Amino acid sequence: MLFKFFFKKKKKPQEQSEQKLDMNNWMNLTKEERLEIDINDKNKIMKKKKALLKSIREEYIKIKNDNN
Repeated sequence: MLFKFFFKKKKKPQEQSEQKLDMNNWMNLTKEERLEIDINDKNKIMKKKKALLKSIREEYIKIKNDNN
């Protein structure tokens, strides 16, 4: 049992190969297409951050009101 644990081959995560393919596809896009995708990704991330910050503020207000 110990031998299986020590000599078990480490499998490469699937994400690395997917990222590599994505990088190739990314480089094949035009500058305008890359810029558009980048802007869309940034907007999605910003919306998620704002939603998270809003929920944190609401929770803080609830906790603050409960303590009073």
